[in-house]
Amino acid sequence: MKKTIITALCLLFTIASFAQAGKTQHKTTQSGPTISAEKSKMLCKAWKLDSVEQFGVVQKASAKQANDGVTFTADGNFFYTTDGAATTGTWKGNAAPYINTVAGTPEVKKMFKLISLSDSKLKLEYQTEDLIRITYTYSPKN
Repeated sequence: MKKTIITALCLLFTIASFAQAGKTQHKTTQSGPTISAEKSKMLCKAWKLDSVEQFGVVQKASAKQANDGVTFTADGNFFYTTDGAATTGTWKGNAAPYINTVAGTPEVKKMFKLISLSDSKLKLEYQTEDLIRITYTYSPKN
C-alpha cells in the first residue's frame, strides 16, 4: 500500500513538473510608441541653441554657445555642437517622447526627453548622471 501511494505521488509530481515546463511564457516589452512621421519631419532639420534652463533659471546662449545646435537627419544621423565642441552620432526616436543618441569614440549614450516640438521651436531635456535636469530650447537655423 505504501509503495502504491509513493508511486502515485511521484507520478503526480512528474506530471505537474512537465505541465509547468511545457507552458509558453509570453514576454512583454515596453517599446512605446514611435515618433510620428509628422514629428520626425519637423525634427529633421538644423536647430540653433537659443537658451538653456537649469534649476528653473533660463539663460540665453552664451558667447561660447553662440554656434551650438543640433541637426537630426531622417536617416538616423545627428550632428551636435555643445560649448563649441562638435559631435556626430546616430539617433532613434523609438520610445517617444525620448530621443536616444549614441556619439563619439568611445560611444557615449544619451537620452533626451522631447518636451515640445513645432516648426519654430524644439525643447529637449537632458538629465545628467547627477540627476540634474537641463532643458535646451532651439529654433530653426537659417
